[in-house]
Amino acid sequence: MLASCLLLAGCQAKTQFTGDIVDGTPVITKLDLNDVPANNITRYIFRAAQSQGTIYWDLPVLVARGTEDSLHNGRKLALSSSVHGDELTGIRVIQTVFGELGEKVKSGNFNGTVIGLPVVNPNGVYHNQRNFWSSSENGFLTNMNRVFPGKPLDSSNKITNEYAFKIWNDLWGNTTQVDIAVDMHTLTIASAGPLWCYADYRAPGVQRLAELTQADIIKVDSGEPGSIETSWVQQGVPAITFELGSPKIWDKAYAKRGHEFIMRLLADLAIIPSSGPITPDLSKTFVATNRIDVGSTRAGFADYLVNFNEDVAKDQEVVRIYNTFGDLVESVKSPDAGRVLEIRTDAAVEQGSVVIVIVNNSTST
Repeated sequence: MLASCLLLAGCQAKTQFTGDIVDGTPVITKLDLNDVPANNITRYIFRAAQSQGTIYWDLPVLVARGTEDSLHNGRKLALSSSVHGDELTGIRVIQTVFGELGEKVKSGNFNGTVIGLPVVNPNGVYHNQRNFWSSSENGFLTNMNRVFPGKPLDSSNKITNEYAFKIWNDLWGNTTQVDIAVDMHTLTIASAGPLWCYADYRAPGVQRLAELTQADIIKVDSGEPGSIETSWVQQGVPAITFELGSPKIWDKAYAKRGHEFIMRLLADLAIIPSSGPITPDLSKTFVATNRIDVGSTRAGFADYLVNFNEDVAKDQEVVRIYNTFGDLVESVKSPDAGRVLEIRTDAAVEQGSVVIVIVNNSTST
């Protein structure tokens, strides 16, 4: 199929090949799962946009497709990571999942499809920071997780709108090629936290998806407009934002837990064989409905008295702020009982900086 699409002008395949090959991988501008070989893992380079100087933003894509019939009677899962360029552990999760799936897919006992997009925002990775940097008019920094599902490009739109629009429509097929999704993140720079997820429990299927993570914390949340997770949920596709600790590293422990979650999910979806019903272990999971960002009123250096994933009481001292002379200038206290979701790893803080994030629910206040 691939060779004929590249060489024959009359090819009827709906996957659109440019004819380019990057490191042995064909470049596409549109994916149609019907064209992907059955019982195989196939690699593509998806061309999402073009920047100033004709620089292409090309995204590596992995597609695990099961039997011919499974495209229609099996589930279709999207795994994505690094929509923020400083969030890297999810990349390793997708790599290890597809590494394990090789033999399972070839066996002919793989009842479904998985689209893996390890790096949604290579621009951010390239610039070693969170956002997408577009060069026009001296540059804009765009949070790519606020522009999905994007907009078609016209004279008034930015490259980031078209970029998200192409991923949403020409890779994921505007929900026609995906019916469940996991978008992987970490905290942003200078932050540390547990394995946790955002989940909109109002949407069918999302609670089950969140519980299968066996996360340290599940934040029940209505979502953020323009995020990948919320864009899916608004279209009726169960999805979560899956957070894997700190940025700019491959956290091996969290990557392992992320891998285990995806394999549980594949079994729960009957994409891979299972020995029986899966009961998530939620004995160590804290389910929260409220998030409290606690800031400092003084600049200085933060000394933490608690760590992430620890329980705190109302009015408990959690952070001390010292000035350059070593004087205690502020004692930060928890405004409510709950569990610590996030702390800073950069001791230097400005006035107004969020120094700790606490979550709770109606039973812990």
